[in-house]
Amino acid sequence: MSTLPPVNLSVIRIFARFTNDDLTAISSIGEIIQVKPHAHVIIEGEPTRGLYVIISGRVSIYRNESGSTTMSRLAMLEEGANFGELSLIDNAPRSATVIAETACDLFSLDATRFHVWLESAAPEVSVRFYRACAEELAVRMRRINQDYITAQQQLWRHALRRVEAKAT
Repeated sequence: MSTLPPVNLSVIRIFARFTNDDLTAISSIGEIIQVKPHAHVIIEGEPTRGLYVIISGRVSIYRNESGSTTMSRLAMLEEGANFGELSLIDNAPRSATVIAETACDLFSLDATRFHVWLESAAPEVSVRFYRACAEELAVRMRRINQDYITAQQQLWRHALRRVEAKAT
């Protein structure tokens, strides 16, 4: 098992508030895994296993369309991004599928091992972690809201053009 130096974890937004000692402990309970291009890292609906940080490479996040076998790409993530952090909060099944676009090195942090460590740490460590999660989710929610507004505007423009074209 290969671990990630704490200095590298400190540049990841979700870990930015942790001390060097905390980061050393976190890096020791995680591992670096190598993923081949086009491999599934996470499959929507699977049981939760933990958080991943992209050390190198690029992944895409997909979500199954309701009542269909078609998947829609929601995002593409690169080095320094993390995914799967919801599993550290709610232990619910995976909400999306993650597929490696390129060969990737990922830091994998098992949810159970992380929670055992977090429960043994000082209370302020938990506060820092959950605050960082809340901030990360807030950033994503704002981006989703903006993407939704943009999509609605494009849809209305398209519909208006069709109506105008039929009227002429």
